[in-house]
Amino acid sequence: MRNISDGVVLEDLVRRLRRLAPTLPGLWGTMKAQQMALHVGDACAAVLKQRDFSAKPRSGPAGLLRIIVLYLLPRMPRGVKSGANPAAAVVEPEAFARDLERAVTLLQQLATEAPDGLVDRHPIFGPMTRADWMRWAFLHTDHHLRQFGL
Repeated sequence: MRNISDGVVLEDLVRRLRRLAPTLPGLWGTMKAQQMALHVGDACAAVLKQRDFSAKPRSGPAGLLRIIVLYLLPRMPRGVKSGANPAAAVVEPEAFARDLERAVTLLQQLATEAPDGLVDRHPIFGPMTRADWMRWAFLHTDHHLRQFGL
């Protein structure tokens, strides 16, 4: 299973992220390219305990959902509502390069972070191990890159 603790997988994601351009149109959804870069960076920062998740915790069978999404599906499905609303983020167009580099840096930091440096639960998937976070980070970032044809 692809995950960001594999250096080849991480470098592929970074290469694809760096191809993002501010005017690149999305293939689905309402986010703009810069909003996507902010969202990926914010999600990594939340896992690294640097900020709160945008999505609010949900109740229900989190363990089963975690297994299905992280380990049974080949990619994160389109249209899943997490409670986050990255398309509402107000961006500063002149900060595109900074926002993109922040996403890259935080993804790279997440890939090497020790388990105690990671938040212990996802708002939808519940308790998460380091292996779960590494898989989630790949799926999440890949999902948004595919959203922009990357």
